[in-house]
Amino acid sequence: TRPRALTHIQSWYEGTILSEDHPDLPLSSQSLSRLLSRIGEGTANLEFSRKLIEQISTCSTLVYDITSLSSYSQRISLLEYGYNRDGLDLPQINLSLIVDKDLGIPVMYDLYPGSIADVSTLKNTVKKMKAQGVRNYTLIMDRGFFSTDNIEEMVSADLSFIIPPTSNLKNVKEAISAIHKCIDDPDHLRLYEKEPLFVMPVSIDIGENRLDGYAFYDQKREQQERNTFYKRLYDLMEVLKSKSLKPWMNPGEVFRATAKRDAKFIEWKAIDGKFHVSLRKNAVSHAVNKMGKFILLYRGEFSWMECLSLYRSKDVVEKGFDVLKNDIELMPTNLRTDSSLRGVSVYRIHRIDIEDEVDEDDDRCGAE
Repeated sequence: TRPRALTHIQSWYEGTILSEDHPDLPLSSQSLSRLLSRIGEGTANLEFSRKLIEQISTCSTLVYDITSLSSYSQRISLLEYGYNRDGLDLPQINLSLIVDKDLGIPVMYDLYPGSIADVSTLKNTVKKMKAQGVRNYTLIMDRGFFSTDNIEEMVSADLSFIIPPTSNLKNVKEAISAIHKCIDDPDHLRLYEKEPLFVMPVSIDIGENRLDGYAFYDQKREQQERNTFYKRLYDLMEVLKSKSLKPWMNPGEVFRATAKRDAKFIEWKAIDGKFHVSLRKNAVSHAVNKMGKFILLYRGEFSWMECLSLYRSKDVVEKGFDVLKNDIELMPTNLRTDSSLRGVSVYRIHRIDIEDEVDEDDDRCGAE
């Protein structure tokens, strides 16, 4: 029950009673690879999920998210270049995870090529959940899954869900503009976890469907976002001004590589090998006006407090990703094939449950 990489299984084995009761267990790296490949080529993950769902009668709130797993491996075909959440210049695999919010444990997962965007995985996930017998649930997702097609897919499947919209749709932009004008009306003042919060109901047409939702304005969050934003811009301008441009350098490329996502906020010129920079006031004002304000769209029956509380509970899957990446190293560099990767995923994703229980036992039993 102690976290240990599979590559250390021999030393672990030698320190247990197994080495005396079963002295001839085949625990070489080759035998482990064969075992993982057999698991990955079979349906163990689906059977495990189905049995688990039957046992826990999942019909509550499920949190769905995706993360990237990077690797130097040359033999895993799922590895492709795409949007890398860790900022690494490496090919990656996308891992989707569905976690039962109330129990805090994974109930399903899937692997996708690294180039596939989050938004395109939802349809396949909904079909798999239905096939596994998951019924009567509310799906919580972040805006990376928001699209007109996904909304239509979930509505046609009669799903309950909560999701924040992206601002690239005309109807969403218009709703956000309307919110700016009246969200801070005293009539919209509420209290959430002893903090003031402005809340107002909204309705937005997404394709053929009209979704209800709530607009939120958190003044404390707005101030924190402003401070972080302005400090980041100030630091960026100082870095740009300190750079020395050599004759062979392309100033535009240097600027874009340095500014990255904040390039749209900076006006620049290159004069005598130095950057001269200033803020783009309109772009900065537009960004600042949106701070502290956000929308949650939903389908089902939710009060504003239920909607917000459920959405904020999605950090349960983010904690799961952190365990997978940092505690039990889901993506070791020595994996060589797709089937081995799928096999080790079955083993390690469902180890999250065991380790959580071990932590609780440690608290109760102490040194024992």
